[in-house]
Amino acid sequence: MAVLPITHSQWQVLRAVKRNRKPPTGRELRLAPTRDTKDGSFLTEMVKVGLLTRITGTEQEPFAATYSLTELGKHAAEYGECEVTRRVPYTPTVTKKSDVSRRDAIDLSTSVANHS
Repeated sequence: MAVLPITHSQWQVLRAVKRNRKPPTGRELRLAPTRDTKDGSFLTEMVKVGLLTRITGTEQEPFAATYSLTELGKHAAEYGECEVTRRVPYTPTVTKKSDVSRRDAIDLSTSVANHS
């Protein structure tokens, strides 16, 4: 099991959900009006990680939806971290021609011109 540290802003959101008696809306959970919280993607990310569940609403309207804590979210709200199963990211082994940088492409073309 890997330990997932919670950022300060995530921790504040989790504590706000824990303090409320009824499930708060996403608009209520935007505690700091910063550019990171402008579009509501921070709420979608917390749902994907498993810290929050969306009770009502959709992913397209994160500020209109209501949220509650999961068991993982309750633990993270209390201790500031939680244990998650580690997922190995998929990395393709096939490289594309577009992956070569422009500088390398220029170096290849000049070396071919010198050998001709």
